[in-house]
Amino acid sequence: MAYEEKTSYEDDTSLYSFLKLMTILIKKWWAVLICMLAFGLLGFVFSRFTYTEQYSSQIIFNVSNKDKDIAGSASLYVTQSDAQASGMIANNFKNLVENGNDFVSLIQRNLKEKTGKTYDKKYLIRLIDVSLLTDGTLVYITVTSDDKELASSVSNAIKDTYSEFTTNVFPTANFTVADNPTPAELQSDTSMFIYTLAGIVFGAILAILILVVQSKIKNILLSSEDIQNRYGVNIMAIVSKIDVKKAGISRLLITDRNVGLPFIETFKLIRTKLESTKLKKGYSVFAVTSSTESEGKTTCSANIALSLAKSGKSVILIDADLRRPAVCKTLGITLDGDRGIYEIVSGQKTFDEAVKYVERYNLYLLISDTQTVDPSEVLASKGMEAIIEEARKNFDYVVVDCPPAGVVADAAIIANYADSIIFVASEGKVSLSQVEYALSDLMTTKSDILGCIYNYADPKFLSLGSHRGGGYFAGAYAVSHKAGNGYANSYAMSYSRSQNASNSSGRRGNSK
Repeated sequence: MAYEEKTSYEDDTSLYSFLKLMTILIKKWWAVLICMLAFGLLGFVFSRFTYTEQYSSQIIFNVSNKDKDIAGSASLYVTQSDAQASGMIANNFKNLVENGNDFVSLIQRNLKEKTGKTYDKKYLIRLIDVSLLTDGTLVYITVTSDDKELASSVSNAIKDTYSEFTTNVFPTANFTVADNPTPAELQSDTSMFIYTLAGIVFGAILAILILVVQSKIKNILLSSEDIQNRYGVNIMAIVSKIDVKKAGISRLLITDRNVGLPFIETFKLIRTKLESTKLKKGYSVFAVTSSTESEGKTTCSANIALSLAKSGKSVILIDADLRRPAVCKTLGITLDGDRGIYEIVSGQKTFDEAVKYVERYNLYLLISDTQTVDPSEVLASKGMEAIIEEARKNFDYVVVDCPPAGVVADAAIIANYADSIIFVASEGKVSLSQVEYALSDLMTTKSDILGCIYNYADPKFLSLGSHRGGGYFAGAYAVSHKAGNGYANSYAMSYSRSQNASNSSGRRGNSK
C-alpha cells in the first residue's frame, strides 16, 4: 500500500509509548545496573570519608498536669481531660527545650560549673532531640555528640536543671524523671546504608533519564508498530535476530535447513503474499530496499527470490546496488568475469550474455561484484529501463536488490521501473527519522510500497505491539547481512562468465 503518514499518532500519551520505554529499559538493563553500582559505590565511599562516631545518652521524663502536692485519691485518678492537658504540657515543654533560650541557658551554666567550659547555646540545642510518646505524657530527650563525655555531661545537666525550669514555667504541672540519663553509647552507623542506598537510587534514576532522553533524541525503531502506526505501511513479515556465529550458520538462506523452520516459513509467507499480489494487480517486478546499510535487504532479496524459485517459478534476481553489490557474497557465488548491469548498459554484453543461471538454486542472476562509476547515471539510463522490461517479459518474477533509499537516490530511480517496493526495516539499527526520510523519498516514485519486512526483532520482546504476538514466525531468524566496512567504502564486482548453455532456452521456456 502507499506510504501514508499518520499525524495523529501520539507516542507520549499512549500505552504503546510506555511499553516501548519499558522495552528500552529492559534491553539496557546492564547500563542501569552499572550506573546503580557505580553510584552506590560512590555513596559507600562518601559515607566512609564523612563518617564520624556519634555517642548518645537519653533521659526520660513523665509529665502530669496534677500538682505534685495533691494527695489522696485525686492524685491517682486521671481523667481524659487530665491526659489531654498533660500531653499539651509535654508538647509545650518539647518546644521550649528545642527552641527556647532559658532552658539551654541553665544547661550552659551547669556545664560551665562542672567542666569549666562555655559552650555555644546554638551548638547545645543542635545536640538535643526531644520526642514524645504516643499518649504525650512521656518525654524522651536524647543528646547526641561526637564527644562521648559531652553527651553524658549534657544529659546529666538536663536532669540537674529541669526542675528549676519546669517549676517556673509550669508551676501547676508535675515533671518527674522516669528514667535517669543512660551512659553515652556509640550509635550504630546507618550512614553507610543510607548513602549507599541513595547512590543506588540516584544511579537508577539517572540511568533511566539518560536512556529516555537518548531514546527521544535518537528515536530508534523498536517495534513494527512504529512502521504501521506512523507511516501506514503494512508489515509483511517479522523475523527475529539470531547469532549466526553461535548457530554455526555461514549464510542465512532458506536452502540451508540449519537456519530453522521458522526462518524458511517466513519467506514462504512472503512468497504467498507476492503471488497473491501478482494475481490481483499483475505485479511481477519488486524492488527491495531499506533506510540504511546493514539492515538485511540483500539477504531478504536473495531469500525472496529463492522462495519463489523453489515453487517452480522462473525468477531473476538483479543486483542493482552498483555501489556495494553483495548478492554474489550472500549466495556464495564465484564470478569469473564482469557481466552485470553496467556491462549491458555500456553495450559490452547483451541481456542474455550477462544473465547467469545457477542450477543448485534454480535461479537466474544478473549480478556483479565490482564498483561501478557514476551508478546513479547508469541506473537512470534508458538501458536500465530496458533491462527491467526485458526481465519482466522473460521471467515470472523479478526481484531487484536496491541500495538503501535513505542513503542515495538509486533506490528511488529503480523504483520507477518496478511494480512495487518491499521495504526492509531493522529493529534497533535505524532511527524513525531515517525511516521517514527513506519512505518519503520512495513515496515520490511510480511504485507503491507493498509492505515492510520487519527484521532483526528481539525475540524477548515479540509481545510489544499487535504485530509481534508470536505465532508461527515468532522465532524466525533475523536476516542481517553485514558486508564491507560501510557504504562509503569501495565496492567490488567480478562476475562468473560460466553461463549455463541452457540459459536462454531454459529462461524463456519458463517465462510467463
